[in-house]
Amino acid sequence: MKTTTISGKLRSSIGGKDAKALRKQGLVPCVIYGQDDNVHIAIDSRQFKDLVYTPDVYRVKIEVDGTDYDTIFYDQQFDPVSDEITHADFMKVDDSKVVTVNLPLKFSGSPIGVRNGGKLRTPLRKLKVKGAVSAIPDDIQMDITNLKIGRSIKVGDIELEGGAQILNDPNNVAVAVKMARGAVDDDSEEEGEEATEEASAE
Repeated sequence: MKTTTISGKLRSSIGGKDAKALRKQGLVPCVIYGQDDNVHIAIDSRQFKDLVYTPDVYRVKIEVDGTDYDTIFYDQQFDPVSDEITHADFMKVDDSKVVTVNLPLKFSGSPIGVRNGGKLRTPLRKLKVKGAVSAIPDDIQMDITNLKIGRSIKVGDIELEGGAQILNDPNNVAVAVKMARGAVDDDSEEEGEEATEEASAE
């Protein structure tokens, strides 16, 4: 899981009036949730740029008045008019704590089927993953170079290392290459490439 560090300050009081005053100062009211108690803090809204506007999931060290909190960025709320962040929740974690997060799917390679005129479909952009914090990867990497027209990779085909578990339905399609008008048969292309290689060898 990716990591970052931000800073905040303890809130002197809690309530709607105080929260409104904080937002006028460019601060975001936040809560750090823990097993024993919750910590109410305020964080400069500019520090949320890399946390909110990204598909990535972050483990966040929050420095608050000399105390460090190891957390994950859990949830946020936005103003319906300005779309500015108005509240954020963080959850205390350690390496052994089991968490559930939505990790982005990241594809690499140019699929054979797409090169032959097929159309790439990616119905899933994220997968729900459960595991110890230390076992959660930054993202889920998938090499789709050999994906042919009419073929797909389902959630059940994806394996994660370190003991993390994907919670989505294993029959859901993560990525596929669909037939499109003017597409070339994948097998025909491969046969042609093999023939060219043999001729070159002679």
